[in-house]
Amino acid sequence: MIPLATIKAANATISTRLPSPVCVFLGGTTGIGFYTLKKLVASTVSPKIYYIGRTPSNAEIVQKALQEINPKGTYIFIQCDIMVIKNIDRACEEILQKEKEINLLWLSAGMFRFGAPDTADGLDFMAAISYYCPTKFIVNLLPLLKASASNNHFTRVIRILGGGMEKPLDPDDLGIRKASFFTFRQRHIASTTVGLDYLAKENPDISFLHVSPGLVKTEGQDFPGMFSVLVRTVMWIAGSLLVISEEESAERNLFCATSEIYPASKNADEVKRLLGGKGKGEGEDVAVGLDGIKGSGCYTIHSDGTAKCGNKFLVEYRENGFREKFWEHTLDVYKSIEEKY
Repeated sequence: MIPLATIKAANATISTRLPSPVCVFLGGTTGIGFYTLKKLVASTVSPKIYYIGRTPSNAEIVQKALQEINPKGTYIFIQCDIMVIKNIDRACEEILQKEKEINLLWLSAGMFRFGAPDTADGLDFMAAISYYCPTKFIVNLLPLLKASASNNHFTRVIRILGGGMEKPLDPDDLGIRKASFFTFRQRHIASTTVGLDYLAKENPDISFLHVSPGLVKTEGQDFPGMFSVLVRTVMWIAGSLLVISEEESAERNLFCATSEIYPASKNADEVKRLLGGKGKGEGEDVAVGLDGIKGSGCYTIHSDGTAKCGNKFLVEYRENGFREKFWEHTLDVYKSIEEKY
């Protein structure tokens, strides 16, 4: 575990390391994303934030909070129901028209709805909210991320879901429609990790993180049904023993979003020299990627900030070409949907 005190110390330097970042937050209007967004705004000088959500009333609350925390920042709400790919394309186009680069793409939108009807695009609901829809933002905004990296500016993509909890994917069920109640969540998590691993390989100047946030009380646990009762019961029993507070969650996730110890693979050697093996007070040296190599560009991160090596099957996916096959499947899904427009 990286001690919270050292994480706070690292976060205190963000105003000099990253004073005026351009960030896109998907999932920044509630829960973990909102907690982290507020902390980011408080830790920077003049940030420019695009925050994406469905509900204008939530956006008004977010806008007011951010302006009060840091009136020097610029905060732009983009209304978007991300469960429809066409909506994602429109939202991204708005950002592409306005910006030349993006430093941070934060993706934390998500919910639990086992057995929910398919989306309007014909996707399994949980596969869409967990993988296809957030990943479409990366695909669409990649030109701005690459522009930032080419200018040697800080560039990172961070997905908040369940890094390190992957289960092997079924090659005959890449859309994850046949998975059982006990395996489908881990397979969605694996989809995200495999997709990010492919993107890290193709974009070695951008770092990609898949983070497991731990047990944090958010609005997302209040969905209807008996499973919600179970979740709330566990949260109540766990209490202060397991549940991570809003404040600690914000600090730890901001650290993941901005720390030097998770570099893009292209920058790993330079960062290792700068850190000198001491971690500059951030708790550890350059983090180990999911392949077991320090600074390899794609990281699965535990809620305590430590990087976990990926399961053996994730490394095998690299060696046997499954990673590329899965990414081809992803692009085919987007293509088939967009051809219906």
